[in-house]
Amino acid sequence: MKKLNIVGLGIGSNNYIHSAAKGAIEEADCLIGARRMLESFEFLHKEMFESICTQDIIDYIKHSKCRVFSLLVSGDSGFYSLSKKITENLLKDHEVTVENIPSISSMQYLCSKLNISWDDVKHQSAHGRDINIASAVMFSKKTFFLTGGEFGPREICKVLCTKGLGHVNVTVGENLSYPNEKIITDTAFNLSLMNFDSLSAMLVENREALDINIGMRSIGDDEFITGNIPMTKSEVRTISIGKLNIKNSSTVYDIGAGTGSVSIETALKLSCGQLYAIEKNEEAISLIKKNKEKFKAYNIDIVKGLAPDCLENLPSPDCVFIGGSGGNLEKIICEVLKKNKTANVVINAIALESVNEAIRCMEKFKFEHVEITNAWISKSKKIGSYNMMMGQNPIYIISGKGSGLN
Repeated sequence: MKKLNIVGLGIGSNNYIHSAAKGAIEEADCLIGARRMLESFEFLHKEMFESICTQDIIDYIKHSKCRVFSLLVSGDSGFYSLSKKITENLLKDHEVTVENIPSISSMQYLCSKLNISWDDVKHQSAHGRDINIASAVMFSKKTFFLTGGEFGPREICKVLCTKGLGHVNVTVGENLSYPNEKIITDTAFNLSLMNFDSLSAMLVENREALDINIGMRSIGDDEFITGNIPMTKSEVRTISIGKLNIKNSSTVYDIGAGTGSVSIETALKLSCGQLYAIEKNEEAISLIKKNKEKFKAYNIDIVKGLAPDCLENLPSPDCVFIGGSGGNLEKIICEVLKKNKTANVVINAIALESVNEAIRCMEKFKFEHVEITNAWISKSKKIGSYNMMMGQNPIYIISGKGSGLN
Protein backbone atom coordinates (compact mmCIF):
# COMPACT_ATOMS: atom_id res chain seq x y z
CA MET A 1 0.00 0.00 0.00
CA LYS A 2 1.22 3.49 -0.87
CA LYS A 3 1.43 6.34 1.61
CA LEU A 4 1.01 10.08 1.14
CA ASN A 5 2.17 12.59 3.74
CA ILE A 6 0.70 16.06 3.26
CA VAL A 7 3.31 18.22 4.95
CA GLY A 8 2.79 21.79 6.08
CA LEU A 9 6.11 23.62 5.74
CA GLY A 10 5.12 26.43 8.05
CA ILE A 11 5.28 30.14 7.51
CA GLY A 12 8.26 30.22 5.14
CA SER A 13 11.65 30.12 6.85
CA ASN A 14 13.08 26.64 7.38
CA ASN A 15 13.40 27.56 11.06
CA TYR A 16 9.66 26.94 11.36
CA ILE A 17 9.70 23.41 9.91
CA HIS A 18 9.23 21.09 12.88
CA SER A 19 10.77 17.64 13.38
CA ALA A 20 7.67 15.64 12.35
CA ALA A 21 7.56 17.49 9.03
CA LYS A 22 11.29 16.95 8.48
CA GLY A 23 10.89 13.26 9.24
CA ALA A 24 8.08 12.89 6.68
CA ILE A 25 10.20 14.61 4.04
CA GLU A 26 13.22 12.40 4.75
CA GLU A 27 11.01 9.28 4.73
CA ALA A 28 9.55 9.99 1.29
CA ASP A 29 10.69 8.37 -1.94
CA CYS A 30 9.19 11.28 -3.86
CA LEU A 31 8.44 14.93 -3.07
CA ILE A 32 5.47 16.70 -4.70
CA GLY A 33 4.50 20.38 -4.79
CA ALA A 34 5.04 23.78 -6.34
CA ARG A 35 8.51 24.74 -7.53
CA ARG A 36 9.02 27.13 -4.59
CA MET A 37 8.31 24.30 -2.15
CA LEU A 38 10.55 21.75 -3.88
CA GLU A 39 13.59 23.99 -4.41
CA SER A 40 14.40 24.03 -0.70
CA PHE A 41 14.87 20.23 -0.69
CA GLU A 42 16.80 19.62 -3.91
CA PHE A 43 19.85 18.77 -1.80
CA LEU A 44 18.10 15.53 -0.75
CA HIS A 45 18.31 14.28 -4.37
CA LYS A 46 14.88 12.66 -4.21
CA GLU A 47 12.50 12.09 -7.09
CA MET A 48 10.29 15.17 -7.51
CA PHE A 49 6.98 15.90 -9.21
CA GLU A 50 6.19 19.57 -9.70
CA SER A 51 2.43 20.22 -9.70
CA ILE A 52 -0.36 21.93 -7.76
CA CYS A 53 -3.15 20.30 -9.79
CA THR A 54 -5.19 17.91 -7.65
CA GLN A 55 -6.00 15.41 -10.38
CA ASP A 56 -2.45 15.38 -11.80
CA ILE A 57 -1.05 14.67 -8.32
CA ILE A 58 -3.53 11.85 -7.68
CA ASP A 59 -2.80 10.27 -11.07
CA TYR A 60 0.94 10.51 -10.49
CA ILE A 61 0.72 8.84 -7.08
CA LYS A 62 -1.40 6.00 -8.45
CA HIS A 63 0.91 5.27 -11.39
CA SER A 64 4.32 6.00 -9.89
CA LYS A 65 6.63 3.17 -8.79
CA CYS A 66 7.41 5.09 -5.60
CA ARG A 67 5.71 3.92 -2.38
CA VAL A 68 5.99 6.88 -0.01
CA PHE A 69 5.19 10.44 -1.12
CA SER A 70 5.31 13.77 0.66
CA LEU A 71 3.20 16.61 -0.74
CA LEU A 72 4.73 19.90 0.40
CA VAL A 73 2.34 22.78 1.06
CA SER A 74 3.01 26.22 2.49
CA GLY A 75 1.79 27.17 5.95
CA ASP A 76 -0.54 24.75 7.71
CA SER A 77 -1.59 21.69 5.70
CA GLY A 78 -5.22 22.16 6.77
CA PHE A 79 -5.46 25.90 6.11
CA TYR A 80 -6.43 26.73 2.49
CA SER A 81 -4.13 24.15 0.93
CA LEU A 82 -4.28 21.27 -1.54
CA SER A 83 -4.89 18.94 1.39
CA LYS A 84 -8.68 19.11 1.46
CA LYS A 85 -9.40 17.97 -2.10
CA ILE A 86 -6.57 15.46 -2.29
CA THR A 87 -7.46 13.89 1.06
CA GLU A 88 -11.15 13.63 0.09
CA ASN A 89 -10.26 11.91 -3.18
CA LEU A 90 -7.62 9.53 -1.86
CA LEU A 91 -9.61 8.41 1.18
CA LYS A 92 -12.01 6.81 -1.30
CA ASP A 93 -9.08 4.83 -2.70
CA HIS A 94 -8.06 2.03 -0.34
CA GLU A 95 -4.68 1.69 -2.07
CA VAL A 96 -3.27 4.92 -0.58
CA THR A 97 -3.14 5.98 3.07
CA VAL A 98 -3.03 9.70 3.86
CA GLU A 99 -1.49 11.50 6.82
CA ASN A 100 -1.75 15.26 7.28
CA ILE A 101 1.10 16.92 9.16
CA PRO A 102 0.09 20.44 10.25
CA SER A 103 2.34 23.41 10.88
CA ILE A 104 2.22 27.15 11.63
CA SER A 105 -0.05 29.17 9.34
CA SER A 106 0.51 32.76 8.27
CA MET A 107 -2.56 33.74 10.31
CA GLN A 108 -1.07 32.31 13.50
CA TYR A 109 2.29 33.90 12.83
CA LEU A 110 0.95 37.38 12.01
CA CYS A 111 -1.44 37.42 14.96
CA SER A 112 1.30 36.28 17.34
CA LYS A 113 3.57 39.06 16.07
CA LEU A 114 0.78 41.51 16.94
CA ASN A 115 0.11 39.83 20.30
CA ILE A 116 -3.47 39.16 19.17
CA SER A 117 -5.37 35.93 19.80
CA TRP A 118 -6.66 34.19 16.68
CA ASP A 119 -9.45 32.03 18.09
CA ASP A 120 -12.05 34.63 17.04
CA VAL A 121 -10.56 35.67 13.70
CA LYS A 122 -12.65 35.24 10.55
CA HIS A 123 -10.41 34.03 7.75
CA GLN A 124 -10.67 34.38 3.97
CA SER A 125 -8.46 33.33 1.08
CA ALA A 126 -8.18 35.30 -2.15
CA HIS A 127 -6.21 32.52 -3.88
CA GLY A 128 -8.46 31.69 -6.84
CA ARG A 129 -11.63 32.16 -4.79
CA ASP A 130 -14.58 34.53 -4.91
CA ILE A 131 -14.66 36.43 -1.65
CA ASN A 132 -17.00 39.09 -0.33
CA ILE A 133 -14.60 41.47 1.34
CA ALA A 134 -17.14 43.99 2.65
CA SER A 135 -19.43 41.43 4.28
CA ALA A 136 -16.50 39.63 5.90
CA VAL A 137 -15.20 42.82 7.53
CA MET A 138 -18.66 44.23 8.25
CA PHE A 139 -19.58 41.32 10.53
CA SER A 140 -16.20 40.58 12.12
CA LYS A 141 -13.95 42.55 14.46
CA LYS A 142 -10.93 40.67 13.13
CA THR A 143 -10.66 39.35 9.57
CA PHE A 144 -7.56 37.65 8.15
CA PHE A 145 -6.96 37.58 4.39
CA LEU A 146 -4.58 35.28 2.54
CA THR A 147 -3.85 37.49 -0.44
CA GLY A 148 -3.15 36.39 -3.97
CA GLY A 149 -4.12 36.68 -7.62
CA GLU A 150 -6.17 39.80 -8.32
CA PHE A 151 -6.51 40.58 -4.62
CA GLY A 152 -3.28 41.73 -3.05
CA PRO A 153 -3.29 43.93 0.08
CA ARG A 154 -3.55 47.13 -1.97
CA GLU A 155 -6.52 45.84 -3.98
CA ILE A 156 -8.34 44.60 -0.87
CA CYS A 157 -7.81 47.98 0.81
CA LYS A 158 -9.17 49.71 -2.29
CA VAL A 159 -12.31 47.58 -2.09
CA LEU A 160 -12.70 48.48 1.59
CA CYS A 161 -12.44 52.17 0.71
CA THR A 162 -14.99 51.85 -2.08
CA LYS A 163 -17.43 50.15 0.29
CA GLY A 164 -17.08 52.85 2.95
CA LEU A 165 -14.62 51.00 5.18
CA GLY A 166 -11.53 53.08 4.49
CA HIS A 167 -11.29 53.96 8.19
CA VAL A 168 -10.67 50.42 9.49
CA ASN A 169 -7.22 49.40 10.76
CA VAL A 170 -5.26 47.03 8.53
CA THR A 171 -2.00 45.22 9.22
CA VAL A 172 -0.07 43.85 6.24
CA GLY A 173 2.71 41.30 6.73
CA GLU A 174 5.19 40.88 3.87
CA ASN A 175 7.67 38.00 3.57
CA LEU A 176 6.75 36.73 7.01
CA SER A 177 9.56 34.89 8.88
CA TYR A 178 12.17 35.81 6.23
CA PRO A 179 15.06 38.26 6.84
CA ASN A 180 13.23 40.92 4.78
CA GLU A 181 10.03 40.55 6.80
CA LYS A 182 8.00 43.77 7.02
CA ILE A 183 4.84 44.39 9.08
CA ILE A 184 2.94 47.68 8.76
CA THR A 185 -0.31 48.88 10.36
CA ASP A 186 -2.41 51.79 9.09
CA THR A 187 -5.90 52.62 7.84
CA ALA A 188 -7.25 50.85 4.77
CA PHE A 189 -7.26 54.21 2.97
CA ASN A 190 -3.56 54.89 3.57
CA LEU A 191 -2.52 51.34 2.68
CA SER A 192 -4.57 51.48 -0.53
CA LEU A 193 -1.97 53.96 -1.80
CA MET A 194 0.97 51.59 -1.21
CA ASN A 195 2.46 48.63 -3.08
CA PHE A 196 3.18 45.30 -1.41
CA ASP A 197 5.11 42.12 -2.09
CA SER A 198 3.10 39.27 -3.59
CA LEU A 199 4.01 37.12 -0.57
CA SER A 200 1.74 38.98 1.86
CA ALA A 201 -1.02 38.38 4.38
CA MET A 202 -3.24 40.89 6.13
CA LEU A 203 -5.40 41.36 9.20
CA VAL A 204 -8.32 43.82 9.18
CA GLU A 205 -9.67 45.14 12.48
CA ASN A 206 -13.16 46.66 12.52
CA ARG A 207 -14.00 47.87 16.02
CA GLU A 208 -17.53 48.76 14.87
CA ALA A 209 -18.31 45.32 13.44
CA LEU A 210 -21.96 44.29 13.52
CA ASP A 211 -23.24 41.39 15.59
CA ILE A 212 -23.81 38.43 13.26
CA ASN A 213 -27.35 38.11 14.65
CA ILE A 214 -28.39 41.68 13.83
CA GLY A 215 -30.26 40.48 10.76
CA MET A 216 -32.57 38.39 12.91
CA ARG A 217 -34.52 41.40 14.13
CA SER A 218 -37.19 43.47 12.40
CA ILE A 219 -36.25 47.13 11.96
CA GLY A 220 -38.88 49.67 12.96
CA ASP A 221 -40.05 52.16 10.35
CA ASP A 222 -39.09 55.04 12.64
CA GLU A 223 -35.45 53.89 12.67
CA PHE A 224 -34.93 54.80 9.01
CA ILE A 225 -33.99 58.23 7.73
CA THR A 226 -36.90 59.22 5.50
CA GLY A 227 -37.91 62.06 3.21
CA ASN A 228 -40.57 62.45 0.54
CA ILE A 229 -39.89 59.01 -0.94
CA PRO A 230 -42.44 56.23 -0.23
CA MET A 231 -41.10 53.49 2.05
CA THR A 232 -42.04 49.82 2.22
CA LYS A 233 -43.52 49.36 5.70
CA SER A 234 -42.10 47.01 8.32
CA GLU A 235 -44.64 44.16 8.13
CA VAL A 236 -44.62 44.19 4.32
CA ARG A 237 -40.80 44.12 4.37
CA THR A 238 -40.87 41.09 6.63
CA ILE A 239 -43.21 39.16 4.32
CA SER A 240 -41.42 40.24 1.13
CA ILE A 241 -37.92 39.44 2.37
CA GLY A 242 -39.18 36.09 3.65
CA LYS A 243 -40.50 35.27 0.16
CA LEU A 244 -37.05 35.97 -1.33
CA ASN A 245 -35.69 32.82 0.38
CA ILE A 246 -32.26 34.39 0.77
CA LYS A 247 -29.17 32.63 2.11
CA ASN A 248 -26.41 34.39 4.00
CA SER A 249 -24.25 34.22 0.85
CA SER A 250 -26.90 35.37 -1.64
CA THR A 251 -26.45 38.07 -4.25
CA VAL A 252 -29.59 40.22 -4.13
CA TYR A 253 -31.02 43.00 -6.30
CA ASP A 254 -33.41 45.60 -4.82
CA ILE A 255 -34.89 47.28 -7.90
CA GLY A 256 -36.60 50.58 -7.19
CA ALA A 257 -34.93 50.72 -3.79
CA GLY A 258 -36.58 53.98 -2.63
CA THR A 259 -35.39 54.90 0.87
CA GLY A 260 -33.43 51.65 1.08
CA SER A 261 -35.53 50.06 3.84
CA VAL A 262 -35.73 46.68 2.06
CA SER A 263 -32.07 46.96 1.04
CA ILE A 264 -30.91 47.61 4.60
CA GLU A 265 -33.00 44.92 6.27
CA THR A 266 -31.96 42.36 3.63
CA ALA A 267 -28.27 43.30 3.64
CA LEU A 268 -28.04 42.79 7.40
CA LYS A 269 -28.96 39.14 6.80
CA LEU A 270 -26.18 38.68 4.21
CA SER A 271 -23.15 37.89 6.36
CA CYS A 272 -21.35 36.52 3.29
CA GLY A 273 -23.45 38.08 0.53
CA GLN A 274 -23.93 41.26 -1.45
CA LEU A 275 -26.89 43.52 -2.22
CA TYR A 276 -27.30 45.93 -5.13
CA ALA A 277 -29.75 48.79 -4.56
CA ILE A 278 -30.95 50.04 -7.95
CA GLU A 279 -32.56 53.48 -7.96
CA LYS A 280 -32.90 56.39 -10.43
CA ASN A 281 -34.21 59.14 -8.13
CA GLU A 282 -31.55 61.47 -6.70
CA GLU A 283 -33.39 62.10 -3.42
CA ALA A 284 -33.92 58.37 -2.93
CA ILE A 285 -30.24 57.65 -3.61
CA SER A 286 -29.28 60.23 -1.00
CA LEU A 287 -31.56 58.51 1.54
CA ILE A 288 -30.12 55.07 0.73
CA LYS A 289 -26.61 56.42 1.32
CA LYS A 290 -27.61 57.93 4.67
CA ASN A 291 -29.36 54.75 5.82
CA LYS A 292 -26.47 52.59 4.62
CA GLU A 293 -24.10 54.66 6.75
CA LYS A 294 -26.44 54.70 9.75
CA PHE A 295 -26.87 50.92 9.81
CA LYS A 296 -23.25 50.23 8.70
CA ALA A 297 -24.56 48.08 5.85
CA TYR A 298 -21.35 48.22 3.83
CA ASN A 299 -22.32 45.21 1.69
CA ILE A 300 -24.76 47.40 -0.25
CA ASP A 301 -23.68 48.78 -3.62
CA ILE A 302 -25.88 51.64 -4.83
CA VAL A 303 -26.48 51.53 -8.58
CA LYS A 304 -27.84 54.74 -10.09
CA GLY A 305 -29.99 54.15 -13.14
CA LEU A 306 -33.12 52.64 -14.60
CA ALA A 307 -33.54 48.88 -14.79
CA PRO A 308 -33.05 46.82 -16.86
CA ASP A 309 -30.34 48.93 -18.57
CA CYS A 310 -28.23 49.31 -15.42
CA LEU A 311 -28.29 45.57 -14.63
CA GLU A 312 -26.04 44.54 -17.50
CA ASN A 313 -22.71 44.72 -15.66
CA LEU A 314 -23.94 43.37 -12.33
CA PRO A 315 -23.19 39.80 -11.19
CA SER A 316 -25.85 37.13 -11.46
CA PRO A 317 -28.53 37.51 -8.76
CA ASP A 318 -29.89 34.73 -6.57
CA CYS A 319 -32.85 36.83 -5.43
CA VAL A 320 -34.54 39.93 -6.83
CA PHE A 321 -36.97 42.27 -5.08
CA ILE A 322 -38.88 44.65 -7.36
CA GLY A 323 -40.48 47.51 -5.47
CA GLY A 324 -40.74 49.71 -8.54
CA SER A 325 -40.21 48.85 -12.19
CA GLY A 326 -40.80 52.19 -13.95
CA GLY A 327 -43.07 50.40 -16.43
CA ASN A 328 -40.30 47.99 -17.45
CA LEU A 329 -41.34 44.91 -15.47
CA GLU A 330 -41.26 42.43 -18.36
CA LYS A 331 -37.87 43.68 -19.59
CA ILE A 332 -36.49 43.56 -16.05
CA ILE A 333 -37.60 39.97 -15.49
CA CYS A 334 -36.23 38.99 -18.90
CA GLU A 335 -32.81 40.45 -18.01
CA VAL A 336 -32.83 38.80 -14.57
CA LEU A 337 -33.55 35.38 -16.09
CA LYS A 338 -30.75 35.86 -18.63
CA LYS A 339 -28.39 36.13 -15.68
CA ASN A 340 -29.97 33.38 -13.55
CA LYS A 341 -32.75 31.19 -14.93
CA THR A 342 -33.75 30.02 -11.45
CA ALA A 343 -33.68 33.35 -9.57
CA ASN A 344 -36.22 33.99 -6.83
CA VAL A 345 -38.29 37.08 -7.69
CA VAL A 346 -40.61 39.05 -5.40
CA ILE A 347 -42.74 41.93 -6.70
CA ASN A 348 -44.66 44.45 -4.59
CA ALA A 349 -47.68 46.09 -6.22
CA ILE A 350 -50.52 48.37 -5.10
CA ALA A 351 -52.51 49.02 -8.30
CA LEU A 352 -54.52 46.12 -9.73
CA GLU A 353 -53.02 46.84 -13.14
CA SER A 354 -49.55 46.28 -11.68
CA VAL A 355 -50.72 43.05 -10.06
CA ASN A 356 -52.08 41.80 -13.39
CA GLU A 357 -48.82 42.72 -15.15
CA ALA A 358 -46.80 40.83 -12.53
CA ILE A 359 -48.97 37.72 -12.86
CA ARG A 360 -48.79 37.90 -16.67
CA CYS A 361 -44.99 38.09 -16.57
CA MET A 362 -44.74 35.17 -14.15
CA GLU A 363 -46.91 33.10 -16.50
CA LYS A 364 -45.07 34.18 -19.65
CA PHE A 365 -41.67 33.27 -18.23
CA LYS A 366 -42.95 30.00 -16.74
CA PHE A 367 -42.16 30.78 -13.09
CA GLU A 368 -42.61 28.01 -10.54
CA HIS A 369 -44.14 28.16 -7.05
CA VAL A 370 -45.97 31.40 -7.86
CA GLU A 371 -47.83 32.90 -4.90
CA ILE A 372 -49.96 36.02 -4.60
CA THR A 373 -50.28 37.42 -1.09
CA ASN A 374 -52.48 40.36 -0.18
CA ALA A 375 -51.27 42.12 2.96
CA TRP A 376 -53.67 44.63 4.50
CA ILE A 377 -51.97 45.84 7.64
CA SER A 378 -53.63 47.76 10.46
CA LYS A 379 -51.64 49.14 13.39
CA SER A 380 -52.90 50.57 16.64
CA LYS A 381 -52.72 54.28 17.37
CA LYS A 382 -53.37 55.73 20.81
CA ILE A 383 -56.17 58.31 20.76
CA GLY A 384 -56.95 59.45 24.26
CA SER A 385 -57.58 56.34 26.34
CA TYR A 386 -58.43 54.25 23.27
CA ASN A 387 -56.36 52.17 20.82
CA MET A 388 -57.67 52.80 17.31
CA MET A 389 -56.65 50.50 14.44
CA MET A 390 -55.32 52.56 11.54
CA GLY A 391 -55.26 50.82 8.17
CA GLN A 392 -52.37 51.02 5.69
CA ASN A 393 -52.70 50.67 1.94
CA PRO A 394 -53.22 47.04 0.88
CA ILE A 395 -50.14 45.57 -0.80
CA TYR A 396 -49.95 42.62 -3.17
CA ILE A 397 -46.81 40.51 -2.88
CA ILE A 398 -46.24 38.31 -5.93
CA SER A 399 -43.44 35.77 -5.64
CA GLY A 400 -42.04 32.97 -7.76
CA LYS A 401 -38.92 31.07 -8.78
CA GLY A 402 -37.50 30.88 -12.28
CA SER A 403 -38.08 27.42 -13.72
CA GLY A 404 -34.92 27.33 -15.82
CA LEU A 405 -37.02 26.70 -18.94
CA ASN A 406 -36.34 30.06 -20.61
